[in-house]
Amino acid sequence: MLPLTLLASLTDLLPAWLAGIPIWLAMLLLFAGLRRGQKWQSGLLLLIGGAGLLIGFLHDGDGRYLLKALEGNQMIVSMLVAVSFLRLVSLPALAGQERLPVGPKALFGTLLGGHLVGAVINISSVVILGDRLSARRPLSTLQGLALLRAFSACAVWSPFFAAMGVVLISAPGAQLNTLVLFGLPVAGVALGFSGWQIGRDPKASALPGYPLQLGALWMPVLLAVLVMLAHHFWPRVSVLTLVTLIALLFALLWLPLREGRDGIRQLQEHVHRGLPRLASEVSLFVAAAVLAAGVAAVLGALDIGLAPAHFGSVEACITVLILVGASLIGMHPVTSVVLAGSILMPTVEDPNLLGITLLLSWSLGICLSPFSGVQICLQSRYGISARALLRLNAWYAPLMLLVAFASIGFYGLTSGH
Repeated sequence: MLPLTLLASLTDLLPAWLAGIPIWLAMLLLFAGLRRGQKWQSGLLLLIGGAGLLIGFLHDGDGRYLLKALEGNQMIVSMLVAVSFLRLVSLPALAGQERLPVGPKALFGTLLGGHLVGAVINISSVVILGDRLSARRPLSTLQGLALLRAFSACAVWSPFFAAMGVVLISAPGAQLNTLVLFGLPVAGVALGFSGWQIGRDPKASALPGYPLQLGALWMPVLLAVLVMLAHHFWPRVSVLTLVTLIALLFALLWLPLREGRDGIRQLQEHVHRGLPRLASEVSLFVAAAVLAAGVAAVLGALDIGLAPAHFGSVEACITVLILVGASLIGMHPVTSVVLAGSILMPTVEDPNLLGITLLLSWSLGICLSPFSGVQICLQSRYGISARALLRLNAWYAPLMLLVAFASIGFYGLTSGH
């Protein structure tokens, strides 16, 4: 999939749907290993999307949506696969055995360090840091909250995060630099408030945090700079392609140079054992592609318009509320963001406004919803109470909604939308 996707993106030699065929094969091969809930979720999306594609095709015989479904979100899946290799680079720096610092400052280090590392290696950072913090004592609710907030804030700006990949496809024309520029202040407020909230808790003084070390943070900073520079010099190449290419080349070059034959062995091990662990993500993104294509086929064939006549700041704020509400009842952000993009894009004049809206919705949704992947990980792996996280988010939720509305409003004022 990776070479086909890169070849299709960088040249005109191959159609994009051809790169989607290996993704479908991978999903079919790995589907049996999914948990029951994941099978139901992906199966339902495939069923609804397939029905929509059938209705659209029977109505007007347009096969373009079938090819769109066949693509299987290949650019996003390729990015996830490439980024997964970065875990091999970051793991040694994160898994040190030194004594962990204690106190509010240490927990703030967990917030900032977890945020920067999570911005590149995604949800793996939660597990790596969580296992390190819980090596000698169970992970506390405050430590779990720090990991949750650090991870969820990545969604508003990180070019390596799945959220950015989905949004750049759902809001075609959105510019990475603009999305990052408006996302970083929101992430700063989220981390600042979280540090203040966690630090003033009486239990914080006795809790260990993750040490903020340069050795663990150089990679995410360097990679983010490389992506920005590459995007500046090659603006016609999609951001997803640049992220995929840079992440993959970085891992493939760095590991053999640093580890020699052992680095090559680690790469081989990751291909055989690490990549199949992405089965749930692969199935979800394939199913989301089918759902989006099916919805678009029905809307196009029956000439149904669900989008508002004008998509401005007010409509963007309402969209944030709807999508966060959908997350709270269990809808995965991939599904809700893809659907929102399919419905809203026909009337969107400024794709950057839609992109900012979708990123804010994703970030708030995964932080606040007890059904999000990161919260389920904290609940099942470390025994963190969903009710306790919900209680601790009681002030965070309205504050960040206001921050989101302010960010959207400020963008609307500066852009005229």
